[in-house]
Amino acid sequence: MKNKLPVTRYYGSKRRIVHKIWDLIEKGSIEFNSVLDVFGGSATFSYKAKLEGKRVVYNDIFKFNHIIGKALIQNNSTKLTGEDIEFLVTFHADIEYKYHVKDNYHDIYFLDQENEMIDVIVQNIIHLKGHYKQAMAYYALFQTTLIKRPFNTFHRKNLNLRTRDVKRNFGNKVTWEKDLVETFKQFCADINSYTFSNKKNNKSVNFSALSCNEEADLVYIDPPYVSKNGSHVDYHSRYHFLEALANYHDFTQHICLNRNNKEVMINKSVEFESKKTILEDIDKLISKHKDKVIVFSYRNNGSPSPEELKNIFSKYKKDCSEYILDSHSYALNRSNKDLHELVYILK
Repeated sequence: MKNKLPVTRYYGSKRRIVHKIWDLIEKGSIEFNSVLDVFGGSATFSYKAKLEGKRVVYNDIFKFNHIIGKALIQNNSTKLTGEDIEFLVTFHADIEYKYHVKDNYHDIYFLDQENEMIDVIVQNIIHLKGHYKQAMAYYALFQTTLIKRPFNTFHRKNLNLRTRDVKRNFGNKVTWEKDLVETFKQFCADINSYTFSNKKNNKSVNFSALSCNEEADLVYIDPPYVSKNGSHVDYHSRYHFLEALANYHDFTQHICLNRNNKEVMINKSVEFESKKTILEDIDKLISKHKDKVIVFSYRNNGSPSPEELKNIFSKYKKDCSEYILDSHSYALNRSNKDLHELVYILK
């Protein structure tokens, strides 16, 4: 059980190295019973901490990630039944369905029939009884939409990469063309298998990193990666469609019509996403948690530089250990061999 982690498809996921990060924490002889995961994201670190018997507070600015945290971290025992799953994939005559995805995203991310099924499932989720079951169903829907997308993201209008008849050296056409309902059912089974209790009062909260006032013995910080070279595609742009599904009845009024991908602007923020302000943002965050043990994950070629980071750390912490993990391929970025993970433990 201790090595079983949810398979996620997020950019920069730490799934491949979270065990190494945890080993560093254990070797540091740190005494702690609780963890605050400030940038919860894929919930990989939070889930590892839950497996290790810690009380976990998962936080993320995005509602869709907060829902994932609720399903994976806060939920201890609820599971989707076969009856629940059939309800979710069935058209019900007594539900007055809207078709926001089908009406607004033709030829952008999915086929028309897939768009319509997404509309049906997300509204069935809203009618499903029980907030944990709803969160689990959302998790399955989010993963379904991700796996059927080229590069598992939504910042480009590129359905044609799926549909055109050409030889491909990337992606998984078999997965892309698998029936959406069957894919969704598989992810429902997956989230059931990830559900367990560690006998702790874990929770998922929904704040920006700087406005999250939750506390724990150890604070894990894995901020968005901002490249020091070239353009920066922010996390919101990559996953705005999932945020739209999490805000289904409200998102149409927030669609940016002058963008080819019709980005939904709900929860768009520059916090930790702007080269101009990220140094100041990190300084504020370290100051906020200066009385706790801090574990800070970073990439070696991001902005700010490791030297700039260490200058911030030294303002608030006397004991700062730097670790360089072996080079590895990041999810969705397997070709860049010069990237490696830096882990700072601040005590």
